[in-house]
This record gives sequence, structure tokens and C-alpha cells, in this order.
Amino acid sequence: MNIYEYQRPLGKINDAPELRSEFIAEYDAGTKEDMVRFGLALGNHILNVTGFEPCEEVQSTFTAMQRWLDKQANYHEARGIDYGALWKGARATDDLVKERFFRTMHQITCIPHCKYHALWATDFAVALINRIYPDNLDEVTKERRFHISLIKRAGIA
Repeated sequence: MNIYEYQRPLGKINDAPELRSEFIAEYDAGTKEDMVRFGLALGNHILNVTGFEPCEEVQSTFTAMQRWLDKQANYHEARGIDYGALWKGARATDDLVKERFFRTMHQITCIPHCKYHALWATDFAVALINRIYPDNLDEVTKERRFHISLIKRAGIA
């Protein structure tokens, strides 16, 4: 499995490959803990971008991720919540923006399990931007630049 390739659930997305590569360089330098911190910040950003209220499942997974960072829980706590409600939420909706939102949050909450979910979460976030702003490479570029600035600004890499 090549973690740097797009995942099958995404299909083809409109992306900025050079910015994705720049993000990958920062990502590769970070630890799993760094990526969990990045994921929490990305999750809050996604809530702002979509305007969705954080449902109980999102709040619970963010809490579980923080507990994992604080060494008060193992990754199963966040992942268990995630595989339940967030995955079902993605399958239960006909709204393609909500579906991508849930799938992005799903990737974010899996980061304590495996670091590469942070990379995949950014790909899902770009797929979400594709749904919100169809065929708008400027918005995709803006999102990828935000991912890079977020990982750098947080002092992660």
C-alpha cells in the first residue's frame, strides 16, 4: 500500500499536486502526536469552513483524541466513536457535502491509530472543498496552503 496515493473512496479530485507534495514534506517530518494535534486543528477548521455545528460524535472524538495526547486513553477510544456514528453519518446522507464532511472527520479521528490518516484527512478535506466549490482550483489551492500553514504555524514539523 502506498500511503501517498489517493484513497479509493475519494475517486478523482481536483487538487494542487505541488502543494500536496509540499504538505507531505512537512507531514513526513512530524510524529503521530504532531499529526493528532494537526488533526484537531484541521477538524476545527473544517467545522468553520462548512458552518456545521459540532455534533456529539465530533465533540466526543475530539475529546478522545485529546485524551490520547494526554496519555489518558489508547487510540481505540477515538476510533471506536469514529467507526460508529461518523461512518454511519456518511453513509446515511444524500447530501454530498455532509458525506465528505463525515468522511473527513472519520480520517481525522483515526490519526491516533496511524499517522497517515492525517495525510488522508487533508485529501478528504480537498474532496470536501471540491463539493462546496465545484471546479474551483483557487479554493483548492487556498485549502492546501492552509494545511501547510497550519502544520507549520502549530510548530508541528
